[in-house]
Amino acid sequence: MESTIKPWLTQNWNTFASSLLIHGLSRLGARGFFVSPGYRDAPLIAALQARPDLYVKSCPDERAGAYEALGFAKATRRPAVLVCTSGTAGANYLPAIIEAKTDQIPLLVITADRPFEMVFAGAQQVTDQRQLFGTFVKQSLDFPAPGPTMDLAAWLSYARMLVEISSEGRQGPVHLNLPFRLPLDPVETSDRPTDSVLAEAQKLLQRLAVQPPITVESRLTPTVARDWVDDLRSAERGLIILGRIQGREEQRAAASLAASLGWPCYADITSGVKGRLDNELMDPTHPLLSQALEAYQPDVCLYLGRRPVTGFFDTYLQKVQPRAYWIFSPESTVQDPSHLPQRRQITVDITSLTKLWSGGPFVPTPAHDALWQVSEQVRTTLAKPLYQGFCFADVAQEIAAAIPTRDHGLFLGNSTAIRAFDSWCDLQGKRLPLVEANRGVNGIEGLVSTSLGLAAGSEHGWTVVLGDVSALHDLNSILALPQAAAPIILVVVNNRGGRIFEFLPIQAHGWVKDPLITTPHDFRFQGLAEMAGLSYELCTNRLSFRDLYQKALQSRTSCLIECEQDPLADQKYVQAFKKETP
Repeated sequence: MESTIKPWLTQNWNTFASSLLIHGLSRLGARGFFVSPGYRDAPLIAALQARPDLYVKSCPDERAGAYEALGFAKATRRPAVLVCTSGTAGANYLPAIIEAKTDQIPLLVITADRPFEMVFAGAQQVTDQRQLFGTFVKQSLDFPAPGPTMDLAAWLSYARMLVEISSEGRQGPVHLNLPFRLPLDPVETSDRPTDSVLAEAQKLLQRLAVQPPITVESRLTPTVARDWVDDLRSAERGLIILGRIQGREEQRAAASLAASLGWPCYADITSGVKGRLDNELMDPTHPLLSQALEAYQPDVCLYLGRRPVTGFFDTYLQKVQPRAYWIFSPESTVQDPSHLPQRRQITVDITSLTKLWSGGPFVPTPAHDALWQVSEQVRTTLAKPLYQGFCFADVAQEIAAAIPTRDHGLFLGNSTAIRAFDSWCDLQGKRLPLVEANRGVNGIEGLVSTSLGLAAGSEHGWTVVLGDVSALHDLNSILALPQAAAPIILVVVNNRGGRIFEFLPIQAHGWVKDPLITTPHDFRFQGLAEMAGLSYELCTNRLSFRDLYQKALQSRTSCLIECEQDPLADQKYVQAFKKETP
């Protein structure tokens, strides 16, 4: 048994039941507990205080705490546990729970509650918490209030069930709603658990173990495998799209398959493969390359992983209509917004695909050569000084050149931040470290919080790159950066608003776009950093950023680097990039 239940936690049924649950979750593999303050969850907090061997984080803001737990679960691939009081506290978890459900991240959410007789009786800080998160959790259970009649075996059995549901198959969040009657404090009551009850609990805990997931490799059936191999062999103008791929083994398999086929390949920044392939295409939205891709007219398209950052291929594939379109993705939903009838989408391990393909050496055709030649022209364009000012592309290119490849990670915000690395950065021959992003629903909230959880779960440093609006959505977590479990270099590109909208059709309608969509502002982050006691630097040009980022890496402490840029800098850069021809 990992830990003996402390005597003072058996003084009443609430603290005893909480101890039973926390010890049980610990034995089932949970190591990170993210706790928000309150009184109704005091018994659970008492049980956690008795376990110094666990990672327990105080999270005053429930929304930020939920994202921190999300990051911890991303790093460890184990369920992180959220604990909060009753009322609206749990509702603040919803954005992170939606992200966890969509991105298949394991979370266990415990909401403390008032007992049933108080829920509809006008009591304070109470709402109906049953099925609080609806369809965004894989399972939701309402436990009974602790008391002399509680079935210890059932409590542990259901706790185990929730952990297994969260961890197996398509991972995701689960919910446990736990009501407590008074007393909530660790005070002795006359009907406290007896020695025999404690002995039964210890015996049950010693025998408790999570059922290991059944790891059967997902393979193609012989008929489907034959169809797939036949399409690969008969392809005259194949195309590969590598979306978001998680896990080093899957990434290596995707790289091996793409290299073996030799077809033109677009690799997403979150694929783990970008920059590692000789047959890799540059930004397909560049006019030269988009025209070349239309002329290429692929007859077979192979898509591996989850959705890429760029939406270019959605309309492109609808236009060119390849005769065969194979999607191998862990997603259960359709990964083809155009709903092409020739699409065949299958959930399968990418590693198993490499064992099916043993084609001969790739022989380029004039069509392949023409496409690659244009892609190389686009690569040459990226190396030119396209814009004299300071823009997001400068930040991405400097980080890509200097970031460590070991014991460090790169977490990218959404909107312009991730696109700067995906489209405006030549990574050929460069090895990025692990790249993470919240791409389940692509939201801009909770990103600093997620990086705090990643740092705690991975136990190494991270570079975090965000736009200013994303940073403003997570100010509470910026204040917590000095207490991060590992150094976090937060790079905030401040171009005074949501400038991603300058690239969308709404840009032509300024009276609609400004100010309610772009949300322009005059905020600066220096005062926030001073409030937090966080090291802060301001830069206004590329050379200054290069120097500051390298110093930040050497300091091995958390810091904030604010990159002040013109609101239209990225738009001007992209205009120059797409107009430039070698």
